[in-house]
Amino acid sequence: MPLWCLVALPVTWFLNLKLLLTHDPLSRALQLGADLAKEQALKAIPQDWMGWLAQPVIQLINEYVTPYAITGKLLMGSWALTLGVIIPASATLLAFVGIHLGLKITGGAPGGWRATARSVGLCLGASDLAALGWTWWQVAMGDDFLSRALGLGVGLIAIRLIALAWLLVDITERHRLGAWRIVLLGVPTLLASLACSALFAFAWWLWFTVAFALDILR
Repeated sequence: MPLWCLVALPVTWFLNLKLLLTHDPLSRALQLGADLAKEQALKAIPQDWMGWLAQPVIQLINEYVTPYAITGKLLMGSWALTLGVIIPASATLLAFVGIHLGLKITGGAPGGWRATARSVGLCLGASDLAALGWTWWQVAMGDDFLSRALGLGVGLIAIRLIALAWLLVDITERHRLGAWRIVLLGVPTLLASLACSALFAFAWWLWFTVAFALDILR
């Protein structure tokens, strides 16, 4: 595996985690609900009582919301770790092991395990980095919910599709696969990987789309 992949992959996964935690939809929803509750409660307090009653009301709402906020942060933190680090790292490792074993069983891997590792690291690493950059760009675009949601979804699917097709071509070139192995092994693996990638992209898209929607409500 190229040296830059060994550095870029962990950095990319760490940045994934940071971006997911920064745009945690559950924490935003709880904060939005707490702010709305405070606003409505303060509106209900007579003006003459505002000076001595406002602070206790705010404190009471904060005390009620805080346990839910802590639990929500822990829950979403575990999901962010799964979505941003565990799944991409596991997918990279499983792709390398699965592809190389499949090649060895069905006729050999002339390029050796290093060629497989280079292909997987290069293609999936570039895919993860591109998905991160595309998501960051959509987050920075502004308040247009529809264009951000659609742009993020289309971009993620396109990135994963291109990366997996590139991986098949690169594996074929490095290991000099014949037509039958491409048809019987490569294409089914590509389709199965696309299905898994689509599920992962949907989970990623849903996380940020909910965050985009809450941005509008703030």
